[in-house]
Order: sequence, then structure tokens, then C-alpha cells
Amino acid sequence: MPLVNAFPRRRALPVGPAGFGLLLVVGLLVVGSAHPAVARIVKERDGEVVAPRAVFGRLAAAWEDGDEETLAGLVHGDGLRVTAGPSGGRVNHYSPSQAYYYFRNVFRAHRTLLFEFEMMQDATAGERVHGMATWKRRRPDSEHVEVLKLVCTLVREDDAWKLAEINTIR
Repeated sequence: MPLVNAFPRRRALPVGPAGFGLLLVVGLLVVGSAHPAVARIVKERDGEVVAPRAVFGRLAAAWEDGDEETLAGLVHGDGLRVTAGPSGGRVNHYSPSQAYYYFRNVFRAHRTLLFEFEMMQDATAGERVHGMATWKRRRPDSEHVEVLKLVCTLVREDDAWKLAEINTIR
């Protein structure tokens, strides 16, 4: 399950002990969800071939635009699992319809300055594909910028890749 750099012109991970820890967490997530490798190129309703990489691109664009409707439309039929807080201390599960309100609340509480995927798993990884994103945000009433690392998991649902998990790893 090779990880590919989504943006080759940039460094994929920070250097140093913090970077190593981040790499270790992502590696454990990838290895822990390993399935037999099978090519995963999926067709959408109109017959267009879509890989998980394109879904990650839509997710990033919608997140930067604060588009809760598009994000909710990307959620898996079984819902969205969101972990946040120290060591994943807070876990919430949202149905696809509840996900709209989750994203709306997120975007009301924070202004997105940047949301981009730095790394994503190769599409041949199996039924689950992980992407690691950087989210730079601030509260509307503050100039303090906070940087979070999120691991987003796409899961295959029928003929599409859908968002099933968002894990904050700071």
C-alpha cells in the first residue's frame, strides 16, 4: 500500500521528531486497514471514471469553500465517524443527513484558511483509502491560526468512494 505525494512539488511531511511521530501514526492507520490489493477505479452515474484521488480533491475544495452541502453528499451511507481531542478522546457518529449540520457547525465556528491533502494512499489499497490533510483555521473573532492534521478515510460504497471517517491527529 504505497503512499503517494498528492502534491509532488511540496514536502510531504515535516522533518524531525514530530514528523516521525506523524509518519508513524499514518503508517499504523494504513497498515491497520490493509485489505487484499485490487485495482479500484470506480465509475460514477454518468460513466465517468473516478479514482479516490478525485474524491479527495472534491473534499478539499468543498472544505476550503465551506460547502457543507457538497461535503454531506460525500458521506458514506452508513454515516460519518469523527474523532477529535487528545488521543481521539471524543468520538461522534453522524448519519448522512446529520453530517450536513456537523459541517455547518464546523464552518460557523472556524474560518478555513487552508485545507489540502499532503498524502494519500494509493487506490490499489483495497476497500478503504486514507488521505492526510492539513487544515489551517481560525475562529471568526480571533487572529490566532490553528493548524490541524486530519486523516480522512474513504470507503467504497457501490460504485463510488464515500467519506466514512475524519480523525484529528493534530
